[in-house]
Amino acid sequence: MELKKSYKGLVFWVLGYTTAIFCPLFFTHDTALVIRLTMNITTAGMALLCGIILKTEAVYWFNGTEYEEAVKAGTERRKAFARKHFDVFFWFATLYFLFSVLMHLLQASFWIDFSVGCIGLIAAAISTIRFKL
Repeated sequence: MELKKSYKGLVFWVLGYTTAIFCPLFFTHDTALVIRLTMNITTAGMALLCGIILKTEAVYWFNGTEYEEAVKAGTERRKAFARKHFDVFFWFATLYFLFSVLMHLLQASFWIDFSVGCIGLIAAAISTIRFKL
């Protein structure tokens, strides 16, 4: 696959994410549910973004990766690099979803979900720093 520099997919993702993040506000007034849905949209959105990067090989969207570096790396290395990122965020989103369902069923404070979601996303992002193209 020949790599073409474009941020169109990233712009569409940002617009879709921004729209999706407000949707829970229109369907419920339950603060805990809104927080849980918003955090799940965020974790799933990050996994989706990594999936788009994997599909398009636009690894230069990742912080610290230059377009020229991505072109030189070749398709196999770009896919492997993007796959590692996708795996981290996909598994965190999946585990977080299960966790938030459990917390909702237990009627736990939404602050637990919010804290776990924020800390988990930060930890997932930091854990990908070790991946090299």
